[in-house]
Amino acid sequence: MTKFALASVVLCVALTLAGCATDQRISPQERRIQDAADTAVAALLFEWEMDSLASYHVRKDGFVVIKFHKSLATPRYDAVVKALRANPAIAGVRAEQGGAEVCPLRPGS
Repeated sequence: MTKFALASVVLCVALTLAGCATDQRISPQERRIQDAADTAVAALLFEWEMDSLASYHVRKDGFVVIKFHKSLATPRYDAVVKALRANPAIAGVRAEQGGAEVCPLRPGS
């Protein structure tokens, strides 16, 4: 391998890794916001015995995207979404079930 080829490979790897790292960085404040929202969601799902019936993602601003299992009845996930939206640690909630949005952010959407 020539010096030029080796330098090109090293440069490509370095640029790739640098690009990946910069996209994933969040500030300490964002980490605290995300952690507080994550703790709130996990505790509520555990309390309602729904921790195995939902998966979720918490964004760095504390907004939650939650997906409920298809077997979960509407009154149960509706109550959980209302409780999540009432929690001050959570910036907002988008809920899905079976690939469709449930409990829309705005009525009629």
